[in-house]
Amino acid sequence: MTTNAFEEAINSNELNAFFRGEGKYHIPSRDYNGHMHGAQMGGAARSYAEQSSSHTNDFDKGFLNFIESLDVSCEDLNHLLANMSSYFGQKSRNGFPDSILFDNASSLGSLLVIDYLKKIDQASFANEVKDQVLRHAKFINNKGSSLLNDILIELPNIK
Repeated sequence: MTTNAFEEAINSNELNAFFRGEGKYHIPSRDYNGHMHGAQMGGAARSYAEQSSSHTNDFDKGFLNFIESLDVSCEDLNHLLANMSSYFGQKSRNGFPDSILFDNASSLGSLLVIDYLKKIDQASFANEVKDQVLRHAKFINNKGSSLLNDILIELPNIK
């Protein structure tokens, strides 16, 4: 029996539900009405990915597929930003050492985020999410990655 929620999500083809915190993957926050993405990222995902390079590849592929599945919506933007902040928070504490999702501006993860945020920038709600994007960009920058700050330069409605 699988005890790791990330491994269970892989085996059940439910990684998008895992990254969104849906159903059995939802960890309720005591501080706000939502899912604790950081608990999933720092717990089950990190534990699974750090078992082997094969598991890290599974994690990277799952995260990329999640990004590709995102709708242009406030809710999906929230899931992306929360997962990215959690990921970079873990990376700053030596987590996911073999993951190469956002290693440079031309990595597939970076390109997918750039493409998604360009769509968000053109959405009717772009101005409504500006503060949220900037808050996550600052957090990620403080954790050692300028990825979102670099992307924001190209987004006239959000920056």
